[in-house]
Amino acid sequence: MTAPTSEPSARNRPSRASPSQLTRTLIPKADTAADIDEDEDEVKDIADDKINKEEDANEDEDEQDEDEEQCSICLQPLVDRTVIPTCAHEFCFECILVWTEQSRKCPLCAQPIREHLIHHIRARYDYQKHYLAPLRSRSPKQLLPLASSGNNNGRSNANTGRDRAWGRRARIEAEERQVADALEREIAKRKWVYEHQLFAKHVASNPYTRYRPAPAPAAFAANPVLVARATAFLRRELRVWDDQIDGEWLTAYVVSLMKAVDIRSEAAVRLLAEFLDVDGREVAEHFAHEVYAYLRSPYRDLDVYDAVVQVSLPRALHMYVYVLIASSVRHP
Repeated sequence: MTAPTSEPSARNRPSRASPSQLTRTLIPKADTAADIDEDEDEVKDIADDKINKEEDANEDEDEQDEDEEQCSICLQPLVDRTVIPTCAHEFCFECILVWTEQSRKCPLCAQPIREHLIHHIRARYDYQKHYLAPLRSRSPKQLLPLASSGNNNGRSNANTGRDRAWGRRARIEAEERQVADALEREIAKRKWVYEHQLFAKHVASNPYTRYRPAPAPAAFAANPVLVARATAFLRRELRVWDDQIDGEWLTAYVVSLMKAVDIRSEAAVRLLAEFLDVDGREVAEHFAHEVYAYLRSPYRDLDVYDAVVQVSLPRALHMYVYVLIASSVRHP
């Protein structure tokens, strides 16, 4: 007689419950169809709440990942991810490079930064090492003013590459400001010339003065030096009416006009008066006279020309001075 085994037979083995049986087990038996619908709605609400919680958790993880991808120095997404080998903190390459010029400690944990950084990371063993130059250190003696040191040796020692670059940039900016200020003064002077009707005096053409007769339109068009000189003068001269005209366009137009006709001719003066938007012909004639006088001169530099050009008094003032002189001669 065989001993009874503890393993149940296939007939007595409990069968696995189906999903419908589990649902019937979890949900109490309802008496009516309305109760069944309410229970099913409750189960759906529980499932929806669980799904929403999982989505919120995933969004929080994504936001955390995005925060981790930002550089702690510039607070922007990482550009050329760079790792400090001692602490594995990550920054932008340019950000940490600028940082290492001032300090050799990690901005986050203050651990020392060794001789190199890791950047251009493409894979686990595919990256580049950027070796840092030795950090420049200044002794208190070098930081003293130059006057207290008594010699100029401290100046050469104190001027690092960045100091020289900043000094060069400061000099360039100062020179640009000086050029802009000089241009503003020249334009103000030219406005004063036109407002008071001060015409450039005629200078004789001879080897001593080096003045030449005015070029004909064909000679002007064939001479690129004259065209370049006229263009430079017109660009500066038309700044007098900068708020009324398009200076660049009118410069090109006047140069084309000078290649066809004399700048002082009746047709040219009439067109200039129209484009300069001035009342009467006096201003246009004055403008044409100034262009004519400059082209006859031997000077290419406008500053030199402004320094040597002589102007005549306006006709009304000239007559007034003449009357005063005549009256003083008659009645001493």
